[in-house]
Amino acid sequence: MNKKNKRYSIRKILMAAAIFAGIILLLITSLNLTPKGKTEAQVSVPILTKNENRALRRYNNNFHLELAQAKGLKKPLVSKDEYKTNPKKFERHYDLDEITDNKYYEIPHLTNSLPYLQEPAGEFLDLLGETFCDQLEELGIRKYRFSVTSILRTLEDQKSLRKNNVNATPNNSSHYYGRSFDISQTRFFERGNSAPVYTYRLRNILLRVLIKLQAEGKCYVLLESQTKCIHVTVR
Repeated sequence: MNKKNKRYSIRKILMAAAIFAGIILLLITSLNLTPKGKTEAQVSVPILTKNENRALRRYNNNFHLELAQAKGLKKPLVSKDEYKTNPKKFERHYDLDEITDNKYYEIPHLTNSLPYLQEPAGEFLDLLGETFCDQLEELGIRKYRFSVTSILRTLEDQKSLRKNNVNATPNNSSHYYGRSFDISQTRFFERGNSAPVYTYRLRNILLRVLIKLQAEGKCYVLLESQTKCIHVTVR
């Protein structure tokens, strides 16, 4: 074989090797991008039992308020003005942690609250998200995120909210103190997908996780039927 033909053969071999490597890479990428497990629609989740429903209404708003006042901020914030002027200074002054989207939950645009919690409450929220995902994995379900819909409220927020929310208390709220947050009962997001999924299957799984955490003394949980939210206050 002359030198010209030899060089041509080497080029063909290298091109074939590159094509083969590209195909292998595409296959690996495709496998990694394919979600593991079943969708929520492909599984059967038992409805809540009477005992579970009782556990979700055992601690009414008075319990949540008393706990938040004992553990949280000393007094409610009047308005968002201080936050709007300097968010970082606001965060440091009140010793609050900003709550942002992560792999466990999403924070939508909040109109009547601020995305802040005291450190123990923020840590609990992450624990809840992690435990929920572990439970999904145990059941063979893909990873989903829940939606946190209300967090730290000011007096002005509560006044505005009362116009549309029958569960918003007229005078005091545990949301004033940085220990409480609300979760949508039925709004979830498959991880990596921005389109919401509305489902009671995932709600029941999440509620069972919360019932367990409540039994362990980590939180109070209140299932609010009229607003379709789950109210949580961290102990």
